[in-house]
Order: sequence, then C-alpha cells, then structure tokens
Amino acid sequence: MSMKLQGTVNLPGSKSESNRALMISAYGGFPIDVENLSEAHDTVLLKKLLSSPSLRGASATKQSIINCEDAGTVARFLLTYLAGKPGTWTLTGTPRLCERPIAPLIDALRQLGATVIASEAKQSNQHSLPLRIIGRPLKGGSVTLDGSQSSQFASSLLLAAPTWEQGLQLTLTGNPVSMPYLEMTIKMMERFGIQVIRKGNVITVPHQSYQQRPFVVSPDWSAASYWYEMMALSEGGDLLLKGLKPNSLQGDAIVAEWFKPLGVLTTFEPDGARLTKIPADPQNLVFDFTDTPDLFPAIFVTCVSKNYRSRFQGIRNLSLKESSRVDVLISELKKKYTFINIVSDNEIVIEKSLIRNDFKDNVKVLFNTYHDHRIAMSLAPLVLSDSRYSLDDPMSVTKSYPGFWEDVNKNCVF
Repeated sequence: MSMKLQGTVNLPGSKSESNRALMISAYGGFPIDVENLSEAHDTVLLKKLLSSPSLRGASATKQSIINCEDAGTVARFLLTYLAGKPGTWTLTGTPRLCERPIAPLIDALRQLGATVIASEAKQSNQHSLPLRIIGRPLKGGSVTLDGSQSSQFASSLLLAAPTWEQGLQLTLTGNPVSMPYLEMTIKMMERFGIQVIRKGNVITVPHQSYQQRPFVVSPDWSAASYWYEMMALSEGGDLLLKGLKPNSLQGDAIVAEWFKPLGVLTTFEPDGARLTKIPADPQNLVFDFTDTPDLFPAIFVTCVSKNYRSRFQGIRNLSLKESSRVDVLISELKKKYTFINIVSDNEIVIEKSLIRNDFKDNVKVLFNTYHDHRIAMSLAPLVLSDSRYSLDDPMSVTKSYPGFWEDVNKNCVF
C-alpha cells in the first residue's frame, strides 16, 4: 500500500525541556510559567509527583512511596530532589525501570553526603531501584561522576546545585554521552538566571537562586524523527512540522541533516520545518548516536526498509533504554525483512536487506513493541503500509507523543 504525507503536524512540546522546566520550578519554589508544556506521560507524571501530598507533607518518621512507573528521567531527577528534601522516601517503578542504570548518580549523591539505601527486596543489585532515601538539606561541594551511561545523572545534580550552600563542582569522567542534553540543562538554567561555569569536563555552579521567568517549550525534535522516517518511506508529499526551528536547545535537531541523504529535504519557514521528498543519495551512510540515541530507531528502520548499506555507531547504551532497542529492532524487523548485519559492542553494520517472500497474503504478523514508545513509532510506517502487520501495544506512544496516531490519521493519505 502506498502512502503520501500531506498537511500540518503540531508536534508535542519537548519532553526534555518540559521536565527540566518542572524541576527548575520546584527548586526555585515558584509556580511554573511555561507555555507548550509537554503532554507526554513522563511530564504529566513528574508534574503530578512534584505537587503530590506525598512530597509536600513528608516527615522523617513516615515513609512515602514515590512510584516513577516507567519514567527513567523522572526517577533520576527525583532521586537528587528527594535526597535534599527532609523526609523518608522509597523511590520505585516498573520492573523494567528497576533494571535501568542509576549507580553513577547514587555514588555521586553519596559523595555529597546523601543517604541512599538499597531496598531490602533488591539485595542482588545495590545500585538500582527501589531505593530508600533519607532526605536532608545537602551542602554540595565537589563530586566526580561517570558520564558514560547517561547525561541525565549530571543534569539531575546540576539542576539542584544552585540551591546547595556550597554549590557544586562536577567533574565528568569516562566518555560522556548524550552531551547535547547536558548542554540543554545548562542553557535552561542560564535562562532562569543561573551562572554556570564550564571548563572541559568540569562544571561549576555557585550557590544562587533561580529567577521566575516565562519559558516557551519548543516542539519535540525526537518526535519529529518519525515524520522524517515516514516521509523517507512514503511516495512523497508536503508536510509542515509546525514550530520547528534550526537553532534549538535539542541536539536531535540534527535529524534534518541526517535524513537528507535518505531522501528528505527540510526547508525552514517562519511557521516551521517543511518536509518534502527528494532523490536519496545513500552513499557512505555512517551515523553516530553517542550524543543523540533517541534518533536511532527512526533512522535504523528507514535504512533497513530501503536496503541502504549503513553503519550505526555509538549504540552501546541503547540496551539501557525502555527496551534493549538494538536487539528489539533487529528481532522485529526480521519478521518483515531478511538482512545481513554485523554487530559489535558499539556498532552495527547493515550490509543488505530484502523483503521476506515466505509469507502468505493471509498471514498476520504482530510486532512486539516491548511497551517502548520509540519502538512503536519507528515501526508505525511498516504497519501503516501493510495490513498484514500490527503492533501489540500501539498506545505505548503516550509516553512521549500522546497524539501520534491522531496526527497519523490526519496527515497520511493511502
């Protein structure tokens, strides 16, 4: 079934910007004054938890359970927040969230004098949720942090740093990843009046106060990547992604550049980014996801679907996301394609991909999303273009893009 894209998409507000704005409001002690706050599940959950009676009325004698569900950012940001807030807390979430890494942040907080204790039910892994936190005001100071797994650990500390008596001198070790997200944190802190001093991998934040200022959340470039994918896999069309600008706090804006050789032209206009189809030029396709891991699903599915020889680097930490995204996508895509791939610890090369011809027309195939929003959205074009395929959990998209399927119905023509 052929597909064309036509119309205008109002992308959700950036989940990353929204979550940082909520934390700044909480640390600043002022009501949030933010336009276009994301309606993603993670942001809604963070806002709900920050305003919940459990956080407002905690005491040292009564333990409050804070359930972060499946939201990794929420857990990482709230761990630092609760460590510095008087009270006794248990921070927990879904089984998958309790498997995801948080050890570097725990270690850094303990260096700063925080009391973070492994749950009795989790003795097999002392550095994962659920965690017991005995919160009290932290003084801050100097700390080292391994940044090789996630930039969110550093962002969590930096957002709290101005409120600490001694501020924070943070030294990043290892090979830091997702650095554009850390840059986003610093730039947003500066927009709310905070002085941040950065010299290489040493970031210093003196003790100071956040200033209440209005802030407009930009549309989400991560969400835009799935529209780029759909345009690349479509017969063509003309699609406006409203509000997208090239100069963004979000590192994922590089998706406009990365999709050009895949056949998608971006023209920036006053109202946003216009996507049109152009001839692809898939020569020497090499993508490094060290800084922008969320772009992997859309680009990987595009390259496999189009039989483009391609190399994907910086993928090691994708196993730490909502699902093990490299393994999941290879497994699911093999339900539609046969392809030759070479996988190492931090790289995968696709040599050749062909549509499987061993299916009968009446066979129905279910793609497993593993309840991962980015897996669901990246596989959407394959489901939309072939009625034999469906998703086991299409509504997992609500984690970051609640209106995804509504936008698809409005802007995809078959």
